[in-house]
Amino acid sequence: MDTVFIGIWAGLTIPILLSLIFGLLEPIVTLDHTGISMLFIALLIAILDVYICIKLLNKFQLWLEKRKRY
Repeated sequence: MDTVFIGIWAGLTIPILLSLIFGLLEPIVTLDHTGISMLFIALLIAILDVYICIKLLNKFQLWLEKRKRY
């Protein structure tokens, strides 16, 4: 369940986040001709998104455990 949730979460949210962030940071991306800033921004966004996903998954699993006890 964990892998499926993370895969679906990342597949839905990473493209949305990348389009928003690259839209906001367009001047930085267009000034850099090597593309290193774009790679760094994309990697940072992906890592933060998966981190948030794991935190949400942990809270959801704790909520399910509490609910099953009662």
